[in-house]
Amino acid sequence: MTFKRTFLTAVITAIMVACSPRTLIVRQITDMVDVGITAFERDSDLDLVERAIPAHIKLLEAMLANSPDDCRLITLLSRLYGSYGFGFVETRLETALFVPPSQGAAEPDIASLKGQLNRTYEKGMEYALDALDKRLPGVRPAFAKVATIAPYLEQMDKDDAAPLFWYGFNLGAWVNRNLDSIRAVSRAHVARKVMERVIELDPAYNHGGAHLFLLAYFGSRPPMMGGSQEKAMDHYHRLKQIAGNDYLLGDLFYGRFCLQQQQDREGFVDLMQRIFDHPAGDNDMALYNAIAGRRAGIYLGAVDTLFE
Repeated sequence: MTFKRTFLTAVITAIMVACSPRTLIVRQITDMVDVGITAFERDSDLDLVERAIPAHIKLLEAMLANSPDDCRLITLLSRLYGSYGFGFVETRLETALFVPPSQGAAEPDIASLKGQLNRTYEKGMEYALDALDKRLPGVRPAFAKVATIAPYLEQMDKDDAAPLFWYGFNLGAWVNRNLDSIRAVSRAHVARKVMERVIELDPAYNHGGAHLFLLAYFGSRPPMMGGSQEKAMDHYHRLKQIAGNDYLLGDLFYGRFCLQQQQDREGFVDLMQRIFDHPAGDNDMALYNAIAGRRAGIYLGAVDTLFE
C-alpha cells in the first residue's frame, strides 16, 4: 500500500506541476486563437483582418516566453506569419510592382517591402522548424538541404502535417520572392519535398494547400528547371476535388503561374475577371477569396506587363 500511495502521490504532483495556472492559461488562450483563425478565414474584410493579425502574433509571442515548448503555439505563430505575409505584405508588394502610383504620389519603396516580406516569411520558417525540431530532434540541420531531409520526413506522421505545411509554405513563398538568389533557388527542392510529404500525411490540410503550392511550383517553371504543365494541372484538379470550385486561390494560381507560363493572354484575362467579379461570400474560404479577388484586380491591370 505504501508503494502504491507514494506512486499515486508522485503522479498527482507531476500532473499539478504540468498543469500550473500559467500553463493552463496559455493553453486556453492558444485554444481561443486557434478557433479565432477560423473566424478570420470566414471574414472577407481584408483591412480589418490585416490590422488584427499583428496583435495576435504579439500576444502569442508573449505567451511563448511562458511556454517555450508548446508545439501547437509555435505552429500557430508560423501560420500567422505565413498568412500575414502572403495575404497582406505580398499583396502590397505586388501592388507596388504592377500598379503605377497615382499622380503626385511618391514612388513605392519596393526594396523596403521586399525586406519586410522576407523577414515575415523567415520568422514563419523559424517557428515551424522549432515546432518540428521539438517533435523530432535533428530536423533543423537535416532540413538545411534536400540530400538529408528524406529520413526525417519518413518518420513524421499526421500530427506533424501542420508545422510541416507551414514550414513548406513560408519557405516556398520566400524562395519565390528571391529567385535572383542561388541560395534561395537551391532551397526550392526542399519546399517541394516537404509539400509532397504533407500530401501523403494529410492532403486536405488547409483546403489542400500543399496542392496549391505544387500547382505554382510546377506551373511557373520551364521544363529545364523542373517545371511541368501536366503536373501542375494534376495538382489543380486534385485541389478542386478537395476545396471545391469556389476556392478562388486555386484559380488565381493557375492563371498567374500556368496561363502566364503558357502565354495564354485571353484565358488569363477571362479567368482573372471571373475571380475579380466573384463575391467573397460567407464561408470558410471568404478571406482567401477576398485576397484572390484583390490580387486578380492587380493582375488585370498589369496584363501588358505580364504578357510582354
